[in-house]
Amino acid sequence: MQNETSNKHHRLGINVTIAATLFSIAYFGITYQTHFVIFFTEFVLVGLSAWFILSMKKEGFGPCLISMLGCAILILTVVVPTDIPITEETLDPTSFSTATVSEQIAYLEYTREFLKQSGLYVGLLNISIALLLAYRPTMLYAKNRVPFEYPYPLWDSKKNSDTKFSSPVVKVRSLLTEKEKWIIFRYKFLLVSIDN
Repeated sequence: MQNETSNKHHRLGINVTIAATLFSIAYFGITYQTHFVIFFTEFVLVGLSAWFILSMKKEGFGPCLISMLGCAILILTVVVPTDIPITEETLDPTSFSTATVSEQIAYLEYTREFLKQSGLYVGLLNISIALLLAYRPTMLYAKNRVPFEYPYPLWDSKKNSDTKFSSPVVKVRSLLTEKEKWIIFRYKFLLVSIDN
């Protein structure tokens, strides 16, 4: 048990390091948009993403799928070029706008950079959610959820064929109020106490 816990902590440290490296390389790639930098960052991002996804595969299907989505967003954010100049000729002459041409160009450049940055943070958010699902799923659980192990024994009719009940059996639904009948489908088990 001790060895398994230390292995899980070791994998968590490696995966957090890989996630931080993915984010910093993607940030470097969108900041410096030259052909060599884009090629280099894509090469490194694809390799690190494959390593990260394969390591998350051990933790389950959900974390693996979400980490694939986050890595794909990071890779695609770097691939989309931002060095294409926006000039007066590239603007749509039929679009209605009250802003001047220079204001339109400034707005389009700002929007392009904002979308790159937000794509970067959405990819990081997906990777963070995958890490939470893999290593700290209790942070995402709802309160008052049913535990996996019940504190009381469960009766199995195949194993315990004889019952200790007498012949006049009362149906549980007849003991419930109308409001309780509407919410009974949410529960798997009912604990009934009649006259102590």
